[in-house]
Amino acid sequence: MNKGLEDHIKIIFNKGCKWVILFFLVSCFFLLWHDPLFHEIDIFIPIDPGKIPDGLSITDPPLKGIEVRISCPESLVKTLSKIKLRYLLDLSDINEGVNNIPIRKQKIKLPAEISIINITPSFLTVKVEKELKKELPVIVSFSSSVMLKGPENILGPIEKIFTKPVDVNRLSESFKKEITLDLPECLDIMSFSGIILAEVFIEEQIVAREFKNIPVKGKDSIYTFSITPPAIDIEIKGPVNVLEKFYQENGLEVCIDLKGLKPGGYVRHASIILPVKTILVGAKPEKFTVKIK
Repeated sequence: MNKGLEDHIKIIFNKGCKWVILFFLVSCFFLLWHDPLFHEIDIFIPIDPGKIPDGLSITDPPLKGIEVRISCPESLVKTLSKIKLRYLLDLSDINEGVNNIPIRKQKIKLPAEISIINITPSFLTVKVEKELKKELPVIVSFSSSVMLKGPENILGPIEKIFTKPVDVNRLSESFKKEITLDLPECLDIMSFSGIILAEVFIEEQIVAREFKNIPVKGKDSIYTFSITPPAIDIEIKGPVNVLEKFYQENGLEVCIDLKGLKPGGYVRHASIILPVKTILVGAKPEKFTVKIK
């Protein structure tokens, strides 16, 4: 083979190798682009509301965050939770009334390997009112006041502020407790004249209850005896829970002291043992005939 033919074959071979290499690189890029290890997942990004212009106040707070659907390599899926993302909401140009603020994809800073497919919602609706400052009395057990600021349509009609409810379930004694104000979310406290200390006085419900046909017993006698009539009806006044427990346990005891009495007939009053915090309203009969044999 002459030298010219040999050189021509080498040129053709070199060109063929270049096309093979180029085809290989294109194939690898295509396979990577369609990497089956890429996943589509949804992530939640909290919203940081920016500073609102002076003199305005947000009536209805915007959503807490946005849902973003992304395409992410499998190798990054486990590390997504470590990426602390926040979406800064631009409120610098907001005006009084209803504002629709678009969510801009370019403001979401993600690693280069992650691409955004969709954002929900695509915009946020924020209602803004003129801000009002007003000092109001706080309705508690003593006189107090608080300086508030917030939307005019919310704060304007308010004439007084209440505290949050105080739970008194299962409590039987009076107490003092520091409590907080019950304010709408859109109102802010500017100044406050002191701690709110609520003093709660708890009084038990007092009722009267009748106990009928309570047996009358005799005690401390060495003789045989009889008591006429053998039962008594009484009315007791006291806390409802004490009387209820007393009734359920059948703890009422009525007796006549016979100690030292010899055989014969006697007229005696009965002794009624009452629970603590109760008083005797009435009893029938008041006297009993005792016959000792």
